[in-house]
Amino acid sequence: MVVTKDWLRDYLEDLEDDEEIDLGQIERDYAEERERYIEDLEERQHDSGFYSFQDTLWMYRRER
Repeated sequence: MVVTKDWLRDYLEDLEDDEEIDLGQIERDYAEERERYIEDLEERQHDSGFYSFQDTLWMYRRER
């Protein structure tokens, strides 16, 4: 897992000063956020026709 300093700073800002930090929870939260980002990216690529364009290119390459 790779966490950026900015992401960690933003995450820690939401915590109270005396609140205990669960590193496992930080890892799970980061993984969930990253998964949502990837799903959103894939959905936008699908909606824009990017995947169908890739499929068309692959088909043309295979025909050669």
